[in-house]
Amino acid sequence: MASPFHCTVVTPEAQVFDADVTSVVLPAHDGQMGVLSLHAPMMVQLGEGSLDITPSAGGSQKLKIKGGFAQVKDNQLVVLTDEAVAA
Repeated sequence: MASPFHCTVVTPEAQVFDADVTSVVLPAHDGQMGVLSLHAPMMVQLGEGSLDITPSAGGSQKLKIKGGFAQVKDNQLVVLTDEAVAA
């Protein structure tokens, strides 16, 4: 089983997601990218698309997002986006 890391998704209105996950696929401005545990530190501009989250508790969750930024640092992923709704 993959090691978990923490993921938080925040919009100007609310914190939409906050849990430990095993993987996340982001819609970067220039294509899809995946994030796993112990990913190198980075910051990326996001485009519009689906944020595919695999919680460590099991299952999957998809959020439709519109732009923003994502930062990976210290085994944590923070996604700041203008809009995030369940897909």
